[in-house]
Amino acid sequence: MTKLSTTLFRKNIFAGTVLAAALFAAPALAHQTFLWPAKFMWDTGDKVEVALTSALAFPKLEFGPGKDRIAFSSAVVGNTKIDTFTLAENKTYLNMEFVAKTSGFGVIAMSSKTRSGEIKPEDTEGYLGEIGASDAGRKAFNDLPGSPALNRSYNKHTKTFICVDTCKGGAGEEYKPVGQKLEFVAAQSGDRDFVLLLGGKPLAGQDVVIYGVAGKGAATVSDVNGLVQIEADHKGVAMLTAVWITLPAKPDGVYHSDYTALTFKLAHTH
Repeated sequence: MTKLSTTLFRKNIFAGTVLAAALFAAPALAHQTFLWPAKFMWDTGDKVEVALTSALAFPKLEFGPGKDRIAFSSAVVGNTKIDTFTLAENKTYLNMEFVAKTSGFGVIAMSSKTRSGEIKPEDTEGYLGEIGASDAGRKAFNDLPGSPALNRSYNKHTKTFICVDTCKGGAGEEYKPVGQKLEFVAAQSGDRDFVLLLGGKPLAGQDVVIYGVAGKGAATVSDVNGLVQIEADHKGVAMLTAVWITLPAKPDGVYHSDYTALTFKLAHTH
């Protein structure tokens, strides 16, 4: 076990039992949240539009969050930070818009504010299944006296890669994290390679789902270096998703999840 893995292992103790960080099972997750650019390749002078949405199936645009739900937003193109973007609310998406004045590889990112609430007793078993709780973890919660609600909170972190004129400008800068708690970055080892980071450090052994525009997900796991590789038979647009669970010290505490999604077009990731 790596030093990072050991540290994470020790931080996620629950009633004497460690529940591994887990991915929401694709069929059970109610909504996928992601950034969806109007296109992935732009020209200098274009008005770039990127939609933040939640949907029952990728890549539909169904539910748009309000601007007040956003805790963090960032746009960088060709190593130049864009400070003049606007956010406009829409029923089916929140639209980020800016004029492309710089050529190169672009990284757009948004994270939501923390949202919390209770899961009703009749829904707790299904929710514990969605977050990948172990049998021991479920038993610890179910052994609580009475029929308590489950306290949960979550943040969603989204990112997309675009290109303006070329995908090669600012080589190396695209591999830097933007500072989200959980995020994917492009790996320098190849244009089908990505690294999953937790707190800016590679996250090993984490479940990841790779989606195509057909909406079907293929499960994989990050390797010892947090690396996730896209198979050669996957063409065009893709989305990577993962969820990290922070467990409470006691069964009646708050179960927190960080969800991350990255959208990109394979031909434009280098």
